[in-house]
Amino acid sequence: MKASFASGAAGARAAARSGAVVVVVDAFRASTTTCLLVQRGVRVIPVDSLERAFCVEADYRIGERGSAKVAGFDFGNSPTELAAADLRPGSTAALSTTNGTRVLRAARGAPTVLTGAFVNATAVAGELEKLGPEAVVVVGCGWEGKRALEDELAAGAILHRLAEQGARLDGRGREVVKMYRTRPRTDALGGSAARRLKRLGHEADLAFCLEEDTIPVAPRLIDGVFEGSAHFVREIRMARDPGAEELSRVAGSSTPEEGGA
Repeated sequence: MKASFASGAAGARAAARSGAVVVVVDAFRASTTTCLLVQRGVRVIPVDSLERAFCVEADYRIGERGSAKVAGFDFGNSPTELAAADLRPGSTAALSTTNGTRVLRAARGAPTVLTGAFVNATAVAGELEKLGPEAVVVVGCGWEGKRALEDELAAGAILHRLAEQGARLDGRGREVVKMYRTRPRTDALGGSAARRLKRLGHEADLAFCLEEDTIPVAPRLIDGVFEGSAHFVREIRMARDPGAEELSRVAGSSTPEEGGA
């Protein structure tokens, strides 16, 4: 498997045209929110415009613009808010965000589209190993056309795991893996997305989004809807860190309680 990194909608579009499997990463917060919803048994329809979000048949409307909850929506793009909500398994949510859902739309020509973040990095790598594609491109969404450190670090987390599984990384892939291995995840708290979320009172979302392997699902876009079965990753994580047994048990048996957008 060849694995590489790309940025933004243009990167997603090029990856899809190449025939590669695409993993869209919007760590703060769309990918993390999607993972949480899928873990809770909610089908997620990503839409790139508010008009479409209001028109889609769905039980919940979830999303933000400029990191703030959209007026008339049921929830903001907040994983901690959704973790505390009484969501019905089997229900459907329309999700619209500033960046993540726009990049997802650009990736839709790809044979397979997944979404990933810190919270499900091992699950995504495991799903890709199972799928066995010739090429995969991990796309960091960024913010309004600019790079976002949190997305590159989260992409590095996924690509690092793929490399451990034997994937061949391209130059940009190796760069983000090096960033992931040498920079603390908390460096992302100094970025524009984190500062904006802090101003809006979403510090808890930031902590939630920076945790690794707390949501063992690999959401896959099928006919425009994210669904996914749980991928419990105890064996993989134990092989990497024998001390992770208890954390793996908790992640596999409960919903996390604990972020741009």
